[in-house]
Amino acid sequence: MAPYKGDNVRYHLSDFGHGATRQLHEPNERIEKFNYLYSSCRNIVERTFCVWKARWSILRDMSYYNIDTQRDIVIATMAIHNYIRKKCNVDNAFQTAENEGYIPSVDFDVGTTSTASNIDGENVSEESKVHWVWLRDMIANDICNA
Repeated sequence: MAPYKGDNVRYHLSDFGHGATRQLHEPNERIEKFNYLYSSCRNIVERTFCVWKARWSILRDMSYYNIDTQRDIVIATMAIHNYIRKKCNVDNAFQTAENEGYIPSVDFDVGTTSTASNIDGENVSEESKVHWVWLRDMIANDICNA
């Protein structure tokens, strides 16, 4: 699912005034409210994956393992990662990542492939696009009605 796009539509958190000013310029309408929440969630997910990949270097280049082994590595490292998050009072990796100026210190492009699906939808059927647009509109409406 993609955010709403357009010339007068804000998307990135910085577009809403977070950062140096520390003041939020409120989203104006349902489209901007959706984009603000979408961007906030995406930011959290990206930071989580950065910490996860920094903590478990094996995740940075798993192409040498067969697909079943890759799946098992992902499950095992996520289980241990979640255990650490639940049991440790202080998780230094996450404390560092929660800093707004955080820049990952590892090369996350190692082992990635350029044949991944295009997020703008080049490899998505028209029927699927219509479904995702409908779903995005339903979520945006629910956000405004909440």
